[in-house]
Amino acid sequence: MKTVIRDVEEGVSTWWDEIASLQTIVAELKTELASLKEKNDDLEGRMRRCNVHTAEIPEETSLSSNVAVSKLLKEVLSPKKDIVIDRSHRSLTPKKPNGNLRVIIAKLHYYQDSVEVLRRAQEQGPLRYKREPIAIFPDYTASEVRALAAFNDVQNLLRGKRDVQYGIMFPARFKISYKGDSKYFLDPKKAMAYMKSMIQNEETVQSDCDTIQVIQFIPGSLEEDCSLSAVSVTSGAE
Repeated sequence: MKTVIRDVEEGVSTWWDEIASLQTIVAELKTELASLKEKNDDLEGRMRRCNVHTAEIPEETSLSSNVAVSKLLKEVLSPKKDIVIDRSHRSLTPKKPNGNLRVIIAKLHYYQDSVEVLRRAQEQGPLRYKREPIAIFPDYTASEVRALAAFNDVQNLLRGKRDVQYGIMFPARFKISYKGDSKYFLDPKKAMAYMKSMIQNEETVQSDCDTIQVIQFIPGSLEEDCSLSAVSVTSGAE
């Protein structure tokens, strides 16, 4: 009987050691998988940096060709030079019976051109092509889309703020630029905390300053301290 008990104890001890070893291996594999996924997302994002999406263009084959898209961008945005496009096509999703138009995805040859196109689309919006409204925006990956959704509350509060630029960067990071100072966030809560502590507090002080200036008509240095209004507001992604 003692021999049987000893054999069982030895077996349990061996199994426990094997389980501990497997747990270590699983933890290492999880870390490696997370690292590989992050690298894959980063690589996919970098591959898409030269892509732009054009939405609300009529579903005609001729309008999604390289030449047609280049002509469209030149007509709508008036870039300094012709935009060289390597390839373009409609989104591969099936054509929707409700009449919603599929976007055109264009791969621009030069990264600098894609930056200029997105910048001009942002500055010149709302955009129109043949008197119809259209939209031009980046080719986000799934991780960027999820990140964008996670920062919705922050974006809603930032929209319309003076001196503020914000957007999703590659890889999925949220950038807030305030008066030339840029911060990057992976956590929406930290972005919200920064926005409230740095931007809203300063705007509260600015609002009080403006109120004093209007009511008491204080000239000179106070007026200069309160001159923060001549700023354009930009919303979107880089």
